[in-house]
Amino acid sequence: MKILVLGDDSKNRRLLSFGLAGEGDEAATVASTSELQRFARLKSFEVAILDWEMRGEPAKEVLSCLRRLAPCLPVVVMSTTGERGAQAKNHGGVEVLLKPIEIENARLILARQARTENKGDSATTPELSEAAEPSAVKSEKPAGAAAPLPPARDPELPLSRNPAVLHLASMAARVAPTPASVLLLGDNGTGKTRLARSIHEQSQRRSHPFVTVNCPCLQPQLLESELFGHVRGSFTGAVNDTLGKVAAAEGGTLFLDEIGELPLSVQPKLLRLLQDRCYERVGETRSRSADIRVIAATNRDLKAEVAAGRFREDLFYRLNVISLVVPSLRQRSEDILPSAEFFLKSLGASMGRQFRGFTPLARSALQAHPWPGNIRELRNTIERAAILCEKDVVDIGDLPELTQSSVECVPQVGEFVTVEELVEAHIQQVLARTDSFGHAARILGIDKATLYRRRKRAENRITPFDDDELNVAVAS
Repeated sequence: MKILVLGDDSKNRRLLSFGLAGEGDEAATVASTSELQRFARLKSFEVAILDWEMRGEPAKEVLSCLRRLAPCLPVVVMSTTGERGAQAKNHGGVEVLLKPIEIENARLILARQARTENKGDSATTPELSEAAEPSAVKSEKPAGAAAPLPPARDPELPLSRNPAVLHLASMAARVAPTPASVLLLGDNGTGKTRLARSIHEQSQRRSHPFVTVNCPCLQPQLLESELFGHVRGSFTGAVNDTLGKVAAAEGGTLFLDEIGELPLSVQPKLLRLLQDRCYERVGETRSRSADIRVIAATNRDLKAEVAAGRFREDLFYRLNVISLVVPSLRQRSEDILPSAEFFLKSLGASMGRQFRGFTPLARSALQAHPWPGNIRELRNTIERAAILCEKDVVDIGDLPELTQSSVECVPQVGEFVTVEELVEAHIQQVLARTDSFGHAARILGIDKATLYRRRKRAENRITPFDDDELNVAVAS
């Protein structure tokens, strides 16, 4: 972020700018209206923070001047009381920070309000009108009010032609503009997190944060603090106030990954958040409101978890407004080879290499493997092969983890296959198990030139990449 700090207390201004700058962020300071009018780089800033209790001149005049010079710049105000903060919001502040300021909380709020919609596009995108709100839309349009946005193209996503995946993408596009909670079901590695992000990016909340909470990673008390925040002294080690992920996701989407492992002690508080959009920090009695959309994902059968008493039934129904089932890779086997080719091509490009594809035996092994880790396992396998492969064609020897599963797909003597297929399979097996081309030629009883010609004939039968075929489907 590029942050503008406004205030006439030089010590506080200097300390605040020093605390906010870092991790790639920049902070500049301004002390008065006259200094602000001479400041030439206002349009480069993404968010401003203003001390509402300036002594030299009224802060509302500084804010009015800033609104004239940079009407779209979000301004967060600092105040010692909520009443003064409410006055600041009436004059154009987008959010209030109560003093004393905790730098960590300030950074979260500033990051949430930072103007990012036109970042990098200032040369081609006109400034918003003065009437436009600097903060993003707070509520979704009703379903059907506008055509859903097309799915964002993620270059790291494989593509699919499977009817179930196409239907899933269509349902996600229909659900995205609505405020409904969404429950994503499916095995690990099927792409539930990417689907959740796709729903967020097609919603009216896309200019606000997408915040992920991994439910199994923390103990119940720590998870509650991670979600809702805590106040200083609420438990051992709580040395500062912390906002929590719900506050960090304000205006955007909160993604609860592996919701099936959420502790029972935290479930009632999540239920209240979903029902009333209210919550309390750990150790605090004051209720806070939240403007967020919740998307949850799990690989568990939540109905069975409810029956076993490990998951609240009322929470299940609150989460299960819309449920989308992400199919496993073995359920859409027609996507295995196109996805493998997609990954090989994109990973090769990132490494400065150009691959021609897979040998027939490698393709058979890829197709025969059960892929328990789904699309994540497939991508990791292809990435390892792309790194280790010494040629421009990936062979079975470059896929050692698939060798065992590929044995079943090797043509056997007596099967209804041609002699050429048997010979080719035998050659491929020997090449995969020997450490050099010459060694393989000696085992086969042929010279290296003959082996080389046979190998080239096999490689020439490899189906080349088909860019049109890879780009007709919807990202899974």
